[in-house]
Amino acid sequence: MRGKIPTCPFCGRPIEKPRYLAIGFSDLEAGVCECGSVYVCDVTGHNRGTAFVEALIIACAGDWDLAWDLIPDEDYKEIWVENYDLETHQILPIPPYGRRKLSSVLCFIKLADDIRELKEKKLKEMISPEKTEVSLPKVEKRKLNKKELEKMVASGEKDLITAYAVVEPLNLNVFQKLLYHPDPVFRKKVVITLGDVIERVVKVHPQKVLELIKRLIYAAADSAASPWGALEAVGEIIARTGDRYSVFLRNLFAFLPLPEYRVYLLYAFLRIATLNPSVLKQSAYLSLTKLLKDSDPQIKGLTIMVLKLLNPSVLKENLEEIDPEERFKVFDYEKEEFKEITLGSLLKEEKWKSPNS
Repeated sequence: MRGKIPTCPFCGRPIEKPRYLAIGFSDLEAGVCECGSVYVCDVTGHNRGTAFVEALIIACAGDWDLAWDLIPDEDYKEIWVENYDLETHQILPIPPYGRRKLSSVLCFIKLADDIRELKEKKLKEMISPEKTEVSLPKVEKRKLNKKELEKMVASGEKDLITAYAVVEPLNLNVFQKLLYHPDPVFRKKVVITLGDVIERVVKVHPQKVLELIKRLIYAAADSAASPWGALEAVGEIIARTGDRYSVFLRNLFAFLPLPEYRVYLLYAFLRIATLNPSVLKQSAYLSLTKLLKDSDPQIKGLTIMVLKLLNPSVLKENLEEIDPEERFKVFDYEKEEFKEITLGSLLKEEKWKSPNS
């Protein structure tokens, strides 16, 4: 059965075969036409809602707030192309009566010119892998085992780990096993090492980094598993990658109502506030102020540290119930060790100004 090459319904140009992009939230293949329209393939024909949301989010370069504010037909146009075959990348003719109709469809979304131009640069950056500028060791393409990676992390062999992750991205998955290490100091070191590796791997394999973030969030949400390390790792990735994956801050804040997750979340927020504060300032970070009333001094202390970096004036307005003599243990990322400090030591006026502000 002969078909025809699929074309963009907005401009008539032939489109490339949909593939997994390093943006979006489903496992649907997608693409971007030269004219700026975004298309997503639903191979079953039964997930059209997911395909539509995916196309809209990709078109908005991951900006959920913008996507939900858009008005159909005014801010974007939506067109569906039926009878698409992903395997052959063709639009197949409608079969004769009595034969099974192909169910795969393509959802095309094109934003209004002014909105598209606003997001065009960021979208191109997110879907276009870059070449690494860092010289890495020559390594064979293979998957490391847990013991090998654990030894490399302990020895600080970040270039070697990065090299293995570049030639075989599945090595990023091995990190997840180390995030449940019983030693809390080593877990922190794993998170830091992962961040160092991701900074370079994301330029080559942004889709694999996206997949890792999703796995970490799913693992943290699993009631049968511990959240150890997983949420901190997501925070570290966001902290090291600009605003590429900042949309996943929503997922981190979704865990905040659950007390057992708060310490891990606050460490994640602390890293983002330290290394990439601009993305956290655009989130719902003010909801953290309620944690200043928590009974746990560690929660209060970490919250103070985050808010000091983001908005000291908000912090000043919420200190009524803080006992400056309360003590807690906090991880020192420079010395890679835990130290005990008082809440009062965090409230000294001269320390309130962040170098990242």
